[in-house]
Amino acid sequence: MVFDKSFLPRLSSSIILIILAIYANNIGGLFFLSLVFIITFLLLKEYYELFNISLYSISFLINNFFSIIILLFIFNNFFLLIFFPLIIGILLNIIFYEHKWNILILPYFYFALPLSLLLYLNNGLEGGKLIIYWLFAIVWATDTSAFIFGNIIKGPKLCPKISPNKTLSGFICSLIIASVVSIIFCYLNNSNTIVKALLVGLITSFFTSVGDLFESWLKRKNNKKDVSKLIPGHGGLLDRLDGFLFAIVGIYLLNLF
Repeated sequence: MVFDKSFLPRLSSSIILIILAIYANNIGGLFFLSLVFIITFLLLKEYYELFNISLYSISFLINNFFSIIILLFIFNNFFLLIFFPLIIGILLNIIFYEHKWNILILPYFYFALPLSLLLYLNNGLEGGKLIIYWLFAIVWATDTSAFIFGNIIKGPKLCPKISPNKTLSGFICSLIIASVVSIIFCYLNNSNTIVKALLVGLITSFFTSVGDLFESWLKRKNNKKDVSKLIPGHGGLLDRLDGFLFAIVGIYLLNLF
């Protein structure tokens, strides 16, 4: 198996991010909230740069401000109040940018919604931190196994028009490995049945891959390889969290129902 020159920077960055993610989830509270604020800002920044929209635009200020308000409401358990900043933010974007409002309101659903669920799991739900660790295990298993087995087995491309580097073999292996990791995680933590662990692992892994493909589609749409150079070996923060954002929603809905 031959890896390109980005493998070592990618591995080093991944280890640092994994340690930070585990530490932040464990600490929780204001530290976790502050980190989510920073992540929200960086994701919005990269998103606007991806679409070549000025960071000095009214929309960027509006979306940052109301995203923070939504997160503050979630942190303080004012769940019903989040609809007010959400609706106001959407309406202001429609009013000021009638020709591209659909692009500008997407971050509320792409970033603010998943990060709000993540914040709720960490701060507002009993056992939520364990669910986040479970989420970490599944997403990391998905990303790692897709990368490794995709390079080893190769074969047909998964969606060549969207992401020419992703293989069908890597996708299938990622579903299998993530499901196994999910079962092992639940066994070690004495939580859930094997069937539930298998289903959550399988479906959350699928959500992760869909999120990855969605971000690849956005980059392809804008003729860009990476959204930024923030993280060595990975590109931007959105490149690193693309599948994670979808997976948050997936695992939350699975545990809810």
